[in-house]
Amino acid sequence: MKTNRLSIRHRSFGRVFSAVIFASLVHALSAATNADLVHQHLDGLRGVQVPKEDAKIDELNKRMDAAWTFVRGHKSAALPIVEVELRKAVADQAPDQFFLLDMSYLLLSEQGEKAASLAVSALERIDPNADIIQANWVELFHCTMKLGASGREIPRYLGLVDRLFLTTARDIHFFREPHLVKLSPTDVRCFVYGVAGEPAAQHLTELLPNHTAELPQIIQVLSAIGSESNVMGVQSSIKSLRDYENVSACITFMMEVGGPAGRAAVLALEPRDLDERARDHFQKIRPKVEAVTFAALTNVLEQMDNFKAKVSDAKLQRQLDAMEEHDGADNNTAPSAVVKAGIETPKLLAQLKRIRARSFRRETNHVFEDLEVTNTIINALQFKTASR
Repeated sequence: MKTNRLSIRHRSFGRVFSAVIFASLVHALSAATNADLVHQHLDGLRGVQVPKEDAKIDELNKRMDAAWTFVRGHKSAALPIVEVELRKAVADQAPDQFFLLDMSYLLLSEQGEKAASLAVSALERIDPNADIIQANWVELFHCTMKLGASGREIPRYLGLVDRLFLTTARDIHFFREPHLVKLSPTDVRCFVYGVAGEPAAQHLTELLPNHTAELPQIIQVLSAIGSESNVMGVQSSIKSLRDYENVSACITFMMEVGGPAGRAAVLALEPRDLDERARDHFQKIRPKVEAVTFAALTNVLEQMDNFKAKVSDAKLQRQLDAMEEHDGADNNTAPSAVVKAGIETPKLLAQLKRIRARSFRRETNHVFEDLEVTNTIINALQFKTASR
């Protein structure tokens, strides 16, 4: 009996051991098969050129969708392979342009900030004039936005945004359910810089002295994403300007987001230094500039309120936190309540600037509707700080 029991145990152990080996082999074979399939899918995305026939475009789109679907369905095995292959592509003397873009976008979509360093290296190798990049400009925009939203590698990010988008004349149209989004070149610049927040505004301000040809584009973006901290840099530039287009653009920046320092800079302009049209414009708006105060801006915000109910500081803080969490989307906060709150003004300013940056992540035209309100609040808070 003992021998039989020992024999039975031995045979049972043999079956278990064999099962373990078989399972390990199956797993290994499956992993090897998945790795091979990942490489097959990735190889299908190499050397992609702009198709000229509709049938070819459909075939390419199916191939691209299949690759992304497979990688997303086998992340643990596939994503490390994508990383390795993208690093190789970045190091190539003549990198595959579409592969750089599509794999960067894939990794950022799946890994977020973890993929930022590799993605920025890949996008730094992008040739914006390549036909395949021109044909996929919308994907380049979305990929850039994901990189900017990561908050990583910001100096390098801003450098590549300068190169890819600062002077572009490309409109962008895409569908973001339930809306068709239509972005002008200026809108696009506001998005790709704005998503990076305050560092982007400071970066653009520092470009002004040596990028006079791009001054109109820079000032337009600063009017959307800047603040009082950028006034000195813009004021230095406006001293050398005479023409109406540039002078009026600088005045718009100063008055919309420049706070008291911006108003003072406008009032310090010498009419005799301006051309006739700019001089006439300045003299016409000067009384309105002088009338801008914290009280006046609070009145503007009160006209924007959807409701008049008072709100405690604690409730307002919860509303602002929710707004930040939801990338600026909000239907519950009365704009004037923010500037009337007892919460410390520097804290409110910092949070409103974060909310403004996060709002660009939504990538819709509605962002600009919210931006008008947010910037008015920011400007009012800047005047509130000066009035104390």
